[in-house]
Amino acid sequence: MTRPRPLHATTSAPATNRRERLARALRVLERGGITGSHAYAPALRGLASLGLIVKPFHFWSFPALAIVGILLMSALFGLAIWASLAIGIVPRPIATVIEAGPIVFVAVMTIGGLFFAIAHRRKARQIGLPKWSDL
Repeated sequence: MTRPRPLHATTSAPATNRRERLARALRVLERGGITGSHAYAPALRGLASLGLIVKPFHFWSFPALAIVGILLMSALFGLAIWASLAIGIVPRPIATVIEAGPIVFVAVMTIGGLFFAIAHRRKARQIGLPKWSDL
């Protein structure tokens, strides 16, 4: 499989601020076929509207994506466990994780977080995204 030609943001000078760099990044992602909430998660959009510009996940490093993925998986699955226990109806997959203990929970969340990171970095490589600093 041949690598695609890199998607360069522009031929002009690098962006002067993070908001401009974000706009360029979203255009590059759109040219690569990544649009909407896949390009910029709703939570990141909310932070951007508050003035905190966070780069899209496809521009993050693998370790940062893995950490965020592990935290995200842990929060979502932990919430599912808590809700299940609160209403008294515990589906079999959740019961299995509860019975297995915290080590299994951490292992499953780590694997999920690694898959999250792999998926984002792989897609970024497939479409040939430039580095965030080059935008």
